[in-house]
Amino acid sequence: MLGSSQILDLKILGNDLYYIVNSFWIYSFFGWIWESSFVSVKKRKLVNRGFVTGPVLTLYGFGAVLVYMFLHPFSNHILTLFFGGMVVATILEYITGVLMRALFHTKWWDYSDKKFNFQGIICLGSSIGWGFFSLLLFYAFQPIVGTIVALYPRHYGEFFVNLVTMVYCVDFGMSAFAAFHVREKLSNLDKTWDEFQEFLQKSRLGEASAYMKNKTEAFYQDASTIRIKSFVEDKKRYFSDYLDRISEDNLELKESLMERKDIYLEKFDRFLENFMRDQKALDRITKRYIKAYPHLGIIKRFKKDDKKDKKNQ
Repeated sequence: MLGSSQILDLKILGNDLYYIVNSFWIYSFFGWIWESSFVSVKKRKLVNRGFVTGPVLTLYGFGAVLVYMFLHPFSNHILTLFFGGMVVATILEYITGVLMRALFHTKWWDYSDKKFNFQGIICLGSSIGWGFFSLLLFYAFQPIVGTIVALYPRHYGEFFVNLVTMVYCVDFGMSAFAAFHVREKLSNLDKTWDEFQEFLQKSRLGEASAYMKNKTEAFYQDASTIRIKSFVEDKKRYFSDYLDRISEDNLELKESLMERKDIYLEKFDRFLENFMRDQKALDRITKRYIKAYPHLGIIKRFKKDDKKDKKNQ
């Protein structure tokens, strides 16, 4: 039976497994830094962009290692590296997206609004990006990663690989358990949203309904109690002012609307109260998923609702 050290001596496509695994974890960490930084800057708040809680994004690790292993013989051919990297990384992204949707019944990313996309899982823009990343991999990152792996003695590297792998497996198990139940955990939020949407539609408050569609996404993703309370107060003022405005514009409806204003605001308060209660009940991992992956849960309903509205117009 082979020991851990002997297993790491095995060669795959001319590369030691020891070097491959070390590179995999380093690239996974670099990928997490890039993805989390990009999303954090875009959303203007810190976001841990990863399936697991730890600072690794294994899609980047797998992608970098596979691209390097398959395309290393063509390292002097820029076009081959570019288009080969596009193909390898895009296939990996598609397989990962399909598996995650099949296993967890949720969308972790969605390119449906991008041109030349396929099933919302891959798109031309993303594939081109993978091509440029492949060039950076060979001409910038790989020399750095090779230097990092060479910095520490072999026995420290083996210890590092074994420790990180064990910690990752525990982290992955906890994250996968949360992910398997994410739709179930978000069902109360779905129900609360649907009930309020039905109320708005029956009330024929079209402008308020459209406003809520656009603004509830930010509310849904925000895990900060202070920010949520601020959101609640702001939306309540908007709703009240909106009712006053349409009452002044339409005198025939003024008396009726003023009589029903308290009912409307009470319904609005109840919706927000239930929404906050259900969100606070979510576990830490699920809250992180909501922040990091905006296509989870009810957010995907917005596009369906928009299509219905356009169809009814």
